[in-house]
Amino acid sequence: MIQDLECLIKLQDIDLRIKEQELAKEQYPAAVLDLQTQIKNAENSRDAAAAKLAQLTGGVAEFDGQTAKLRESLSKSQERLGSIQTNREYDAVHKEIEAQKAMLGTSESRKAGLEADIEAQTAALAEAEKEFERVKSELEPQIADLTAKIGAIDSIIAEITKERDAVSPQVSQHTQRTYDSIRKKRKNGKAVSLVGSKARTCSTCFMVLQPQVYNVVKRGSKVVICESCGSMLIYDEAPA
Repeated sequence: MIQDLECLIKLQDIDLRIKEQELAKEQYPAAVLDLQTQIKNAENSRDAAAAKLAQLTGGVAEFDGQTAKLRESLSKSQERLGSIQTNREYDAVHKEIEAQKAMLGTSESRKAGLEADIEAQTAALAEAEKEFERVKSELEPQIADLTAKIGAIDSIIAEITKERDAVSPQVSQHTQRTYDSIRKKRKNGKAVSLVGSKARTCSTCFMVLQPQVYNVVKRGSKVVICESCGSMLIYDEAPA
């Protein structure tokens, strides 16, 4: 195999590592934001549960005030019965007392229902708090790890670029122009396809090579372009 092709394999390996870091630089901030959003959503759920519990608890005080007024009114109505002189007045006060008792019963029943809601909401708040702490403890280390990786990406790329600067001059300008032209057109940045001795296919599109094409690739005397996908075909002793 000519030196051009041997160095081209090294060059692609280096460029794919750089590409990986560049993709990470694009993707990691979004990943951090997603993790932060998950934590924020769990926090909002907890806060919403706490707000609802506070609202329900405030309702108990309101019912207590209503109940106290109803009891006071009932007590006064019952006291009036001792000073009534006519049947008509007695009937009126008696109806008043029955109505007050009914209202008191309704108020106490609604309070009991509210207390049951408070108990359920207290449990819901505890669960929301537990979930928030779980999400926070699980995701914050991931955020810290990604943040550290983001901070290190530029220095990693700089180190890999030094490797590229050492290898790149060993590839002829013509071969490198062909390589760069293919690489820049592809999202994954892969321009070279290795061809193994067993499969005898392009490792990018898996097209089986014609015998004469395979033999040229195996000799490594020149750059061969895959007729199917346009990759640069280079022979590799290991199976493709």
